[in-house]
Amino acid sequence: MRLDSSFRRRPGPAAAAVLLAAGLTVTASHVASAATAGCEVDYAVTSEWPGGFGASVRVRNVGDVINGWRLTWSFPAGQAVTQLWNGSFTQSGAQVTVTNASYNGAIPSGGGADFGFNGSWNGSNPVPASFALNGVTCTGDVASPSPTPSPTPSPTPSPTLSPSPTPSPTPSPSPSPSPSPSASPTPPNRPAIENNFPVTREGAYGTNRYTVFRPSNPSAVGRAMPVLVFGNGACAHTNGSEVIQALTFIAARGFVVVDTASVDGSSNGVQSGSPIPSLLTDGIIWAERENTRAGSPLYQRLDLSRVATAGHSCGGLEALIAGQDRRVKSVVSLDSGLFADGSFGYSRAELSKLHTPVMFLDGGPSDIAYDNSRGNYDLTQVPAVLAEQSQAGHVGFITGAQMSEGMTAVVQFLDMTLNDNATARSYILGSSGLASRAFWTVRSKNF
Repeated sequence: MRLDSSFRRRPGPAAAAVLLAAGLTVTASHVASAATAGCEVDYAVTSEWPGGFGASVRVRNVGDVINGWRLTWSFPAGQAVTQLWNGSFTQSGAQVTVTNASYNGAIPSGGGADFGFNGSWNGSNPVPASFALNGVTCTGDVASPSPTPSPTPSPTPSPTLSPSPTPSPTPSPSPSPSPSPSASPTPPNRPAIENNFPVTREGAYGTNRYTVFRPSNPSAVGRAMPVLVFGNGACAHTNGSEVIQALTFIAARGFVVVDTASVDGSSNGVQSGSPIPSLLTDGIIWAERENTRAGSPLYQRLDLSRVATAGHSCGGLEALIAGQDRRVKSVVSLDSGLFADGSFGYSRAELSKLHTPVMFLDGGPSDIAYDNSRGNYDLTQVPAVLAEQSQAGHVGFITGAQMSEGMTAVVQFLDMTLNDNATARSYILGSSGLASRAFWTVRSKNF
C-alpha cells in the first residue's frame, strides 16, 4: 500500500492579483454586502493497487457559512471514480463533480467536510491540479464573489470604487501565507467521523496472527488512540482481504484496528471456520505490549482504557464473547448474533455476561443473520442499539454499496461509547441522525 501522494491547494500571488483586479468591475456598496467565499482542499491517495486506488478529500471552508456544497476537479491522467462515500458524484470525461450528502451539507466558517472514494487508473495516478467549491477556485484565500469582469474594461473606473483616483494597473500581490503543518494535531473533541487520516496496513510486530490498521502519523491524531479488535466473516483467521476497505475506513477516523488474520494471508497456525474469541482478547494483549515497546510507532500512542471488540458474521460471535472481557468498553456485532440453538458452542445465555454498550447492525430480511441480530438485541440487558439497513443483505456493510454507511455507523457508535462524543451520540440515538437515512431503521434501549 502506497501512501505517498498528497495535495493541498494554497493561495498564490497570481490568484490574489486576479481577485483584486476583479474588484474593479463592481461598486463598493456591492462588495460590502456580498458574502465572502473561500476554500482549501486536502487531497490524499491513501492506498493504491494495480489499476485502482483509494483517496480521501477534506474541504475546508475559509469563507462564510455554506449550506450545500459542490466540489469539482479534473483528473489529469484518465482516472475515474468508481465508488464514493459521504457524498454523491458524477463524472463526464475527466471532469468530476461531488455534491454533499444529506447530513454534511452545512459547513461553518473554519469548518470542513470529508469524503472518500475508490478510483481506477492506468499508467499513472497524478493528483488533480486544482479544485473549485461552488464555483470558487480553492486557493486558501477568502474572496468576495463578483460578476465576471467585462472583456474590455471601461477606461474610467467608477468613482465609488476607491478614494484613490487612479488604481494601479498591476497591483503588487501580498506574499503567500506559510502553509500550516499537515500534521497539526486534531482537536480532541472533534467528531471522529470528520477525520480522514492516511492509513498504514501492516503485520503485527512479533506475530503473524494479526493485521494492524492505524493512522500513518499517530501524532496527527492529537491524543492517544482507542483500540478495536476485529473478527472476520467466516471466522477467517488467515485471509483478511475481505475487510481491508472497511477497516481502513475505521482506522482513518483515528482508531487502531487489530484484525485476526495475517497481513499476507499466510498460514499462522490458526484454523478458520469456527469462533475463537481468545484471538480477540489476545489482540488486546498485543496492543498493551506494543504501547510499551520502545521503537514501536504506537509507543505510548494507545489508550487501553478505550477498547472495543467488533466482528462480521462468524467474527461477530467472537466479538460478543470477547466483549465480556473487563478491558472492553464497547461491542459491535455486524450481521451476526448468537444462535437460539447454541450453534458454534455458545448459547444466547452468554448475552447476560455483556457489561458494555452493544450495537447490532444487520442488512434487513435478506441478511441470513437478520433473526439472530434481532433476537440478540431483544435479550440484551445492557445499553443496546439495533440498526438495520434493508438493502445491505449479509455483506453490504463489508464489501457492498452500503460499506460507507455501515462503517460510518460503526465509527459513530465507537465515538459515542469510547470517546463520549455528543455529536456521535446524536447521530446514533437522535431522530435526525442515522434513523433519518433512507432504508435505515434504528431502535435503542437502556441509554
